[in-house]
Amino acid sequence: MKQTFIKYHGRVTENLELRIEDKWIYVHYTKGAIEKTACILINEEKSKQELLEGFFKENGVNEAIKKEVDKYLMKEQNTSNRNWIEFTNFLLRALSMHLVVGIAIALCVLAGYKIGTTLDVRYSFYPVFTLLGTFLGIGIGGLTGFTMIQKYVKSPEENKKEKEFPRHTSKNDQQEVKQHPVIDLTIDQVRKAIREFSDNLPKGVYRTILVQEDNSIDFKQLAHILKGVPSKKFYMSKETYDLFEENEKKIPVEMDMVQKAVDQYVKEHKEYPMLKFDPHQRVNYYQLIHSHYLSAHPEVQFYITDLDGLVTHIKPRKKLGNS
Repeated sequence: MKQTFIKYHGRVTENLELRIEDKWIYVHYTKGAIEKTACILINEEKSKQELLEGFFKENGVNEAIKKEVDKYLMKEQNTSNRNWIEFTNFLLRALSMHLVVGIAIALCVLAGYKIGTTLDVRYSFYPVFTLLGTFLGIGIGGLTGFTMIQKYVKSPEENKKEKEFPRHTSKNDQQEVKQHPVIDLTIDQVRKAIREFSDNLPKGVYRTILVQEDNSIDFKQLAHILKGVPSKKFYMSKETYDLFEENEKKIPVEMDMVQKAVDQYVKEHKEYPMLKFDPHQRVNYYQLIHSHYLSAHPEVQFYITDLDGLVTHIKPRKKLGNS
């Protein structure tokens, strides 16, 4: 484990390189033209801080670097202790689980054997029922043990999924959502909250996880940022991320449909579906319907922007040079 500590004193740089092995502490120290190296044997009777103190005094190491080294060593010690505690707890749980599973299997086998011998004595079929009962007990015991272990042990994929996408449908989560007050929000406040939410998402996960089937926003996931849930619905396009209020809720649905059609058209025709001399760059629905990218004429007129072909419902101003 290697760590470097650096301090600048005008033109002079003070550098301390620390590497901790199982039995040794390797120290390399430079300050201007001064260069010192030491290998310190780890002594269980002394802490690492005490072992390094002599080297620090001898070479006049800066107090700021000393404090940083102390913090680093304390953090490393706490991490080691925490890892050991977690391992110990896991080991105890695992041993307890194995013991419980073993007892469950033993009881099932014993019960099957006893029932089998009882039936053999009654009907004089020894050892038919004894064998059947024993094997049945082994089967039931194995199934019981397997079920218990399945509930105890989760796959890495399940653990990762739970960390990245915590469930929002549990009773505790529902109670938390209910506790958030209903507040009045502007569309700009919602936009700001969505950006903050998006910045904290794992790599490869997009803000579209907020959008429900009807394009409304799931504010349960934003309640911790907004400190409440809005008194009215807001809607978002899954393709362009544009936001809309209740009176415009039909726009994001058609916007997503048109954006997908435009993207497919551009991919195959290498040009945008619009008239060449249209100053507003309106999406030409005839071209999209004729090429079977749209099945019907949308109610809203969309326009192609200069931002990577994204569409907008806002009519742009005429460009300079166009009448």
